[in-house]
Amino acid sequence: MKKMLMVSFVFLLSVPAFANVVNEINDPSAYSRAMGGALYALYAGPQSITYNIAGMATGKNEVFFSHIEHFLGVVRNEFLSGSFKLNNLYVGGAIQYTYPVDEFNYDQYKLSGGIAYRFGENSFGLDLNTWMGSDIKNGFSMDFGSIIKHENLSLAVVVKNAFASITWASTPSTAQSYTHELILGASYNAQKYILNSYLNVTSKELGVGAEIPVTSFFSLLGGYRLTFCKDLSKEVSTGTRIHYNGLDLDVAYVFKGSLQSGEVINPFYVSLTYNFSGGN
Repeated sequence: MKKMLMVSFVFLLSVPAFANVVNEINDPSAYSRAMGGALYALYAGPQSITYNIAGMATGKNEVFFSHIEHFLGVVRNEFLSGSFKLNNLYVGGAIQYTYPVDEFNYDQYKLSGGIAYRFGENSFGLDLNTWMGSDIKNGFSMDFGSIIKHENLSLAVVVKNAFASITWASTPSTAQSYTHELILGASYNAQKYILNSYLNVTSKELGVGAEIPVTSFFSLLGGYRLTFCKDLSKEVSTGTRIHYNGLDLDVAYVFKGSLQSGEVINPFYVSLTYNFSGGN
C-alpha cells in the first residue's frame, strides 16, 4: 500500500509537465547514466536516437535494448532501438514502454524514428517522436543533432523538443506547446580514458563522465550530474561495460538520494547493444 501511494504521488507530479515525462523516459541507456548522462557527443549507435540522433552513425548495423528499475522499484522502463546503414545514410527507430510492476493502472509509450547522415568524422540528423499513454491523449516532438569531430575531440549541438506539443487525457481539449531544449556536448578520447560532458542550456543541467578501459573487453564507468536551477539536485553514478564479439553489456547504478519518507529512489540500469553487421 505504501508503494502504491508513493507511485501515485510521483505520477501525479509528472502529469502537468511534459518536461518531467521527457526526463524520465529520455535517458534509457546504462552506458549514458553511468557517465552522468553525457552521451551526446559520442557515436553510440541506436541508443543515440533518444540523445543525439547524429550519434547513430557508427558505421554498423546494430540493435539496442535496455531495462530500467526506478521509482522505488515498482515502475520499469523497457527500451528497444535499431539502426541500419545505407551508404552514408543511417535509418533508425525506437520504442520505449514505461509500466508499473504492481496493480497501479499506468503506462506510457514513446515511439521514435529518425535519419542521420555522416560525412567523414562528422554527422547530423533529425528524429520524430510521438507520445501515448494512460495520461496522454497525443503528443509530438522533433529533435535535431550534430557531431563535429577533430582528432580526439568531438563536439555536439542538439536541439530537443522542437515544435513539441502534448494533449493530456485530463484536458483533452487543450494542446500545450513546450519550449525546445538546447544541449551542448563534448568528448575527448585519450585512448587510456574517455572524458565526456554535456550542458543543457535550457534546463540548466550539467553532466560529466568517464570511461576507463581496464582490458580490451572491460571498462569502468563513472559520472556526476548536477541540476543548478531553482531546485538543486545532484547525482553520482557508476557502472561497467563488457565488450565481446560485437556485444556490449552495460550496467549502471545511480545514487539519487531518498525521499522524505526514507524510500530510496536510486535507479538500476542494464543495457545490451549488438552489432550484427560483423566486426567489433
